[in-house]
Amino acid sequence: MKKNTLTAVRISLLLVIALLILPSHIFANGTTQIAGAKTSPPPLLITPFTIFDPSFIYLEKGQGYISYSGTTGNYKVNIWAETFGVIRVDEIGVVPTLQRWTGSAWIDVFYGSNAIDYDSAYTYQSHNNISVLSGYYYRTKSYHWAKEGTTTESGYRYSSSVLIP
Repeated sequence: MKKNTLTAVRISLLLVIALLILPSHIFANGTTQIAGAKTSPPPLLITPFTIFDPSFIYLEKGQGYISYSGTTGNYKVNIWAETFGVIRVDEIGVVPTLQRWTGSAWIDVFYGSNAIDYDSAYTYQSHNNISVLSGYYYRTKSYHWAKEGTTTESGYRYSSSVLIP
């Protein structure tokens, strides 16, 4: 039994050494081309999705969303975004924008109209059935703001990306 344990330990050590020697890009999923994609995947977004500057006193959180439906060659995207204030403010708004990944940068491909609500703590905007190209990654970029008196607080949020088949 002691011999089997030593053999298992030796094999484990050899595997660890082999993994350390091999180039790390072999295991990096973020750079692997996915079947049907015309570009490599975009980098992972490592930022908070809904928290703005903690020193803000009016703008609490915001988020953009994306979904798609359709069939090959005829996919449509829906985007929507919402902004939450801490309290009712003079003006609260949001503008959702659709972005496409080129393989090296995100570009704006559809500019949504803004939604503005007055004397409110919430606003929402959506745009439906936006035509998109198959084989590309898309995401929503949303701009959020809250105004109270002469103070304006604002920021951008980005959704996760989706590959349109």
